[in-house]
This record gives sequence, C-alpha cells and structure tokens, in this order.
Amino acid sequence: MATIKDITSMCKAGRLTEAYELAKADCDAAPDNVWAHREMGWALYYMIKEDVERGNRQAVYAHLEELSQLSLLNMKDDAFIFDSLVWKLAELLKNIPADRTDELDRFFSLICTYDFSPSAGYSYLLKLMLGFETWNHLVEFFEWWNIDKFMPEDYQPFQMENGKRIMALAEQAYIAYSKALLKLNDRDKIRDFVPKIEKLMDDYPDMMYPGYFCGKLQIAMGAEREEALNIVMPFVRKKKTEFWVWQMLAEIYKDDRDVQLACLLRAVHCRTQETFLGKVRMKLVSVYAQRRDYARAKYHLDIMTSCYLRQGWHLPYEAQSWTRETWVNTVQSDATDGLNYQQYTDAILARGANQSIAVVTYVDMTRKRVFLVYGERKRVNVPLSNLGVKVKNGTLLELQWFPGNDDNILVAAAKLADKNALEGISYIRLIKGKISKLENQAFAFVIGEDVQCYIKPEMVQKNNICNNDEVTALAVLDYNKGKNSWNWTCVSITKNKR
Repeated sequence: MATIKDITSMCKAGRLTEAYELAKADCDAAPDNVWAHREMGWALYYMIKEDVERGNRQAVYAHLEELSQLSLLNMKDDAFIFDSLVWKLAELLKNIPADRTDELDRFFSLICTYDFSPSAGYSYLLKLMLGFETWNHLVEFFEWWNIDKFMPEDYQPFQMENGKRIMALAEQAYIAYSKALLKLNDRDKIRDFVPKIEKLMDDYPDMMYPGYFCGKLQIAMGAEREEALNIVMPFVRKKKTEFWVWQMLAEIYKDDRDVQLACLLRAVHCRTQETFLGKVRMKLVSVYAQRRDYARAKYHLDIMTSCYLRQGWHLPYEAQSWTRETWVNTVQSDATDGLNYQQYTDAILARGANQSIAVVTYVDMTRKRVFLVYGERKRVNVPLSNLGVKVKNGTLLELQWFPGNDDNILVAAAKLADKNALEGISYIRLIKGKISKLENQAFAFVIGEDVQCYIKPEMVQKNNICNNDEVTALAVLDYNKGKNSWNWTCVSITKNKR
C-alpha cells in the first residue's frame, strides 16, 4: 500500500494518472481503511487542481463527485485537503460567466454536498458568489454556506492602499442575502433571517446598510409602521441625503397619502443622477394621478420619459399606458410640489429627538463644519449640510438631535430661532453693558450686571469696538481649550444707540 507522501510526490512530479490509479487500487483493496481514502483524496485534489487550471469544468465535476464518495474523510481530520480544495473551487467559480446559470446550477449541485469549515478560501468563495446577484438559487447558496461561519476578520472593512475603505465581507453578504430574500418573498425565510441581521446591527453599529435592509425585510413581513420605523430610523438619519432612503420611507408610509407623497418628493429633490429616479418618478405620477393632480403627474412623467429615451431604455408598460391618457395632452405641466414636503419629512427625522436651543459659535467654511453650543457645557461640531439652513456666527437655532458616538450628535432637523427662544436658557444670554478695553489690547470685554463676556480681537476690529461703548452682546458659555474652562464668549454684538 502506498503512503500519502508517495501519492503527493507523484502528483507534484506531474504523474497524476499514475498516482490516481495507485490510490484507487489501494482504496478498492481496502475500502474501510481511512488512509487509503486519504490517498485517494489527495490524488483527486491534484486531479481537480489540474482540471481547474486547464478550464476543464466537466472533469472537475466528475472528480468532485468521486471525492464526495470517500465517506471516511471528514472536515476536521482532513482539513488540509478540503481547505486546499475550496480555493480551487473558488478559482473555478471565478471563471464561470455570469450569464451561464446552467453552469452555476451544476457547480452548486456538487459543492452543496460538502460541509466546509470556516477558512479564508471559504470566505473567498462567498465573495465571488456575491457577483451573481441575479442567480435564482442565491438563497439556497447562502443557506448552504451558512452566515454563522464568518471568521472575525470578515466583519472588518478592508483598507486599500489608496485609503479607500471597502465594506466588510459580512456586511456585503447580509445585504446580498436580504436582496435575495426580498426577491424570493418567502416570509418564513425572512422571519428566520431577521433576528440574525438585527444581531449584526447590535454587534456592529458602525455598519450602515444592515439597518436599511432590516427595515425592508420588516416591511415584506407586513410589520406595523412603528416597528419598521424603530428599526430603520437610525440608518435614515445617517443617510438622509440619499434618495433611496426616502423611497423606502414612502413604502412604509404607503397608507398615509400626504406623508408618502412628501417622502417621494424629498427623494427626487436629493442630489442624484436622474437615471436612478425612474421608479420614484413612476410612483409620483401614480400618486398625483390618484389625486387628480394631472399637471404635476405630467411633469414627472415627462422627466422620466425623456430620461428613458436618452438612455435608450424601454418605457415601462404602466408609463406607456399613461402616455395614452387624455390628461397627458390636455394639461400644462406643473413643476411645483403642491406640498411642503420638507415639513413632513423633517418631522419624520425628528421622531423621538432631543430638542435644544443652539447657537453657532464658528463656521469653518474650509471644512464645511459648524461649531455649536447646544446645552449646558455641551459643544459639538457638525457638517454644515446637516443643518439645512444658512448660518453665521451668532445664529440661533431650534435643534432636534440624537446622541452619536464619542460625544457627537446626529442633527435630525434645524430651523432658525429668534431671541424670544432664549427665555429660561442658562447657557446663552443677551448682555447689555459697557465695553472694557485697554488701549494696547486687541480683545475686549462686555461688562454686564452679573457677568463679563470676552470679545475676540477679530470681532472687536470688525465692529470697531472702543472702550466705554454701550453694546448688546449675544453671549454663550463656551469651552476655552487653552484655559480648559467654560467661559462667557461673545458670538455677536451691536452698538447701542445713545
């Protein structure tokens, strides 16, 4: 009887057929001998390796079937064989054209008889399969692969040399599985998967997209609106500038006609390519037509039709039917919204939000960020775009926000406030008093009844502030990094008329 070393040495020397025949003879002579099975396992691995390198898929399939008959081999004791094999299977998959579904079917029918252990090769096999998102058996593949078999590194994003971060394999897989389940629309399978994606959200809160797809799955199961919203809103607030977020919310609010319309309108007002908005425009035409608001329906139909024609795309049947409606030729297109969508959608973003009066202390136009004091000893900087209103130093805001990571906040909504909003606010004051400024100093102070407020040199210069001037200052209790203390600082100032 040969040894494994004999078989592998012969294979490495290119004597594959000889090694195979020798191993087969040993297997036939001792069918209950595990070492004979291991000889045959290695011989078949090298045969498969050569088959893959030559692109001979039919030979691979034949040898895979033969390997699966070696009942004495197991994934634990013979891991080296199977860990090596899975890399070759991945290489084979990589060379199967995406449109050859018959080849994918054949490939999967053979590999699904194996129960591979977690490994880099096994994860790579999954990564490659994610490229076949239109394959009809993707759900079965995920169920066979088993998303409980991810390795710890599969949950971490990949950092490329140019600094670009690629989504973690686990996140990609959960998204792909969600899409496949939504396409299949099997409620039982969805119900089984939802706890897994919810756990992923809890364990890895920095992953952005699982929340969105968890919401989609909840909708598919017929979840109540509040249940679906509780799941998706943290994600929505982070991605509120993306049209597809509002498209999803329109689906959640499908029984509230005004809110649904508002979500659809916010979707088309997001900055995105028109080519992505076809389905949203279609829905807007339908909603406006149901309201007998044909002028606005025509506007969105015209935009969608023009876009499809430019791209050379086939116009959907429903859109074709609309073009034959009488109103298409009798009404004038109306580009207005007919609804204050911002009011409705901001209210969605602000569900359960904390509310504060905030003041802008500094606008960094280079970084496009705004520094705010929004509470007693609460200071933060946020992206300028998150506010949605024009601001400058001293602008008062009614802020709606949620706690973020590392003392940051997520701004849900912001609108301008006036000085009447300061009643009862301890960290922002209107101070009337006289200027105290030494001749050789660039800075100054406002001396009020019970407080003195620091004025930065640039504000002194800009407002031509002089000693003993009577002024009204908007002051905020702000953090001084140099002194490591909270002090009253002037954010805007006006001279009082004498």
